[in-house]
Amino acid sequence: MDLVSKVINSYAAVVYTYKTIGIEKLASHYLGYNEIKELSKHFKGEMTLLQTCNRIELYLYSEDDNLSKVLDYLNQVHNREISSDATILRGKEAITHLFEVASGIDSLSVGEYEILKQIKDSMKEATKLGLASKHMRCLLERSLKVGRKVRLETGISKGKVGVYSLAVEYAKRLLGDISDKKIAIVGAGEIGTKLALILHNEGVKDVTIFNRTNERGRNVAIKYGYSFLPLDFSKLSNYDLVFSAIFYPEKVRAPERSVVIDLGSPSIFEGKNVYTLRDLEAVSQAKLEERRKEIDSAKGIIENGLREFENDCLDIIYDNFVSSFMSKVEQIRESEVTRALRVLETEDPKTKEVLDAMTRSMIKKIFSPMFENLRRAVESNEVNHINLAVSLFSYGGISEDKAKEVKAEQEHKGFSGRNEVNGR
Repeated sequence: MDLVSKVINSYAAVVYTYKTIGIEKLASHYLGYNEIKELSKHFKGEMTLLQTCNRIELYLYSEDDNLSKVLDYLNQVHNREISSDATILRGKEAITHLFEVASGIDSLSVGEYEILKQIKDSMKEATKLGLASKHMRCLLERSLKVGRKVRLETGISKGKVGVYSLAVEYAKRLLGDISDKKIAIVGAGEIGTKLALILHNEGVKDVTIFNRTNERGRNVAIKYGYSFLPLDFSKLSNYDLVFSAIFYPEKVRAPERSVVIDLGSPSIFEGKNVYTLRDLEAVSQAKLEERRKEIDSAKGIIENGLREFENDCLDIIYDNFVSSFMSKVEQIRESEVTRALRVLETEDPKTKEVLDAMTRSMIKKIFSPMFENLRRAVESNEVNHINLAVSLFSYGGISEDKAKEVKAEQEHKGFSGRNEVNGR
């Protein structure tokens, strides 16, 4: 296995989504960051958690095959059996899935933008917790680039996208024109705020924002010319339509005369007139068919993204090799300078300065051409050259078969090592 394949195959994902286990079950699988922090103590590698209203996905990087241990500890830290529900993805399959998620083609609302921010926030949180290093950041950063490119080069995000857009569209299916309806929005978070914006653009005038935090709820209400009230479920009975997007520890009986669209996970309202994320899947499926051509175009961009990610992996391999190699060379250089000073029987700072400058200059002149050639090999995606260099300088030699493989590749390109040395 070449070095790039080894890096690719070290990625994995533990996936739960609205597609794989359903919206209702998803709520009981949500992981706290304290659980992830505890899990990381038993995992040798890097990880990040991507968690939204319709997915829980744990991305992993480890050169040790310890995924089974992760699943065992996942049950322990969560205090319930959830690993049996997981979809396990490895290597290229895990990477492709993340790129599809970032592109919006795996979302409940096809083409939604919010997932890009959620991936970015997940990366920041994992880095802050010390869970993500260069391999995980490399994967997440490439997924963001792929996601942005899909939206720039296809029409997948054209028009109204996002769970809040699906919710408003579903409300219009149920009630017809909603511009003259009396509407309540429970929650002034990201979804509640965007619902207020869409309703404002739809020309809806009679909207009240209910929120536990007075300042936040009032700010959203003022921005769109709406009313604000502190959260009080008993006051919802006067509204034709109620949108809810909050977490609440108890179930709440829905007002009987209202249509309630609950976007929470888990949903908090109960009643025959309550519609949840599960009901929005029908609208989502219709959108999926509308955007089928754009999804096919997005998959082409994802394929290119996978090839670009292989180059990203080569960059990591190159950087690791140069850093490790030069660290060893520097140790030898320092040791030899110290030995030379003992032989010269001097501790003169000026002499040490001269020796340091001279030895560093020699090392730079000796190794710079090698690193320049290796850098060109990385840029040209010449994997065999990189494998050769890493094998030769990291492990003390290469096998005869490996040498023949590299020689055959060179001869296929029309030149040999002798010609290169002679400058022909």
